[in-house]
Formats: sequence, C-alpha cells, structure tokens
Amino acid sequence: MTARDESPPSGSLLDGNVITSRPGRVPDIVLRGRRRWVRHLWWLALVAGAAGAAFVWLATPHAREIQTAWELVAKLFAFACLCVAIAFFPWVSPRLQWLVYIPFVFFTGYLIPRISWFYFGDGARALGDSFYTHLYLLLYPAIVLTVAAAYRIGGGSPGRCLKIMATGVVILFSGFLDIMWFVANPVAIPKVIDAPHINLITGGPISFGATILFALAHVPVVAGINLLPLDRWITRLLGAGELTPVR
Repeated sequence: MTARDESPPSGSLLDGNVITSRPGRVPDIVLRGRRRWVRHLWWLALVAGAAGAAFVWLATPHAREIQTAWELVAKLFAFACLCVAIAFFPWVSPRLQWLVYIPFVFFTGYLIPRISWFYFGDGARALGDSFYTHLYLLLYPAIVLTVAAAYRIGGGSPGRCLKIMATGVVILFSGFLDIMWFVANPVAIPKVIDAPHINLITGGPISFGATILFALAHVPVVAGINLLPLDRWITRLLGAGELTPVR
C-alpha cells in the first residue's frame, strides 16, 4: 500500500538515502526529490523573495495607486518567491514550531506599532499612502505567509501550502474586501468603487453592483485553484515518485 503525497511527515537524509523519522511513514515530498536542485529551491526562492521585497520597499512608491503594471508584477514576484520558499521548505516537523514565533516578533515589534500609530497619531489621512502600504503590502501578505508557514511546518504538503497562499491572494484582489469595507463600516454604499487593483483590469472605476459581480467571478477561480492536483505535479517535477512506507 503506497502512502499519499498530501500530508507526509518529514524525514532526514543520511549519505543520500532517505530515512524516515517514524515507522510506517514516508518522508516529505521535498526530501524524496531526486533532482539536484530540489533541496536548494527553498533558500534560493527565499533569497530572491527577500531581494524582491527589498526592491519593492525601497525602489517603488509607497502609494495606493498602481502607477505602472510592472510595480504590481514586482510585488507579486517577490511574494511568489516567498511562497515557493515556504512551500518547499524541506525540514517539516512539529518540533520546528518555534519558527512560527518569528512573525509574532515582526508583528509586535514593528508592524502593529507602526499601523496603530497612524490612528493614535492621527496620521492616517495625512500619511494615507504609507498607511495603505503598511496595511495591504505588509500586514495582509504577512498573515497569509504566516498561516501557510504554520501549515507547512506542521506537516502540510507543498501543493496544499501553495493553494493556501494563492487563495489568500485571489481573495484580496477579488474585490471582496472593497465591498465589505462599505458593508462593515457605518458609511453609505457608493455608486462606484475606485480600487486600483480592479481598475487595472476593468480600465477604471466600476459600479458597486459590478464590483459584486467582479468578486463573485473569483469564486470559480478559488475553487479551481483548490481542485488542482498540485502535489501530484510537484511529485513528478521533483522526481520524488511513490514510496511504500517503512514498516
């Protein structure tokens, strides 16, 4: 009986051979990969993602409006690299749960104090672009990456980990948040919604009703992403193959 590639625990490597950490289980897909580049993929993606994030933070405008398409591409590229780094992190074990504590330091040591300052310092309006950047360019992506990292380190498969992160991105860009901002807050429903990420696709602001349709159009996209056999594809890509669990 072969084991599924969906959520195997991790193993270790000794002299190039895969050793299972628990009887009756097979090692993680990444550790089973026979391609030479497999075990380097996660840190290469991490370096590329960190470099991309630094470029976005230092070389692109901290503004709500998307001035050029390449800015959005650069941001998505950096985020995608970080997603790959997390999904293909090879040492999957509940014992590494301490790694999930690192984002808490980032949240409480910088991000939350910085965002709360815009409110308590009454700078949300005067520094609206900076507030928007910290909220949507840092906070939301950090939440998505943290959830995915916790899932992966806890034994989640690379494919499902990528699905979590992709779903988080699609929901953000679907227009759902833009709709709910007016529903959740005590403000009037506008006739049109002017959202930069929607304008990039539609060519300009669209009506509130059209925004609802725009958001609903993303439901099959989310369903499609989560129905993709990513773990099967990743297994083939990495040359991991199917293993029989050690008894």
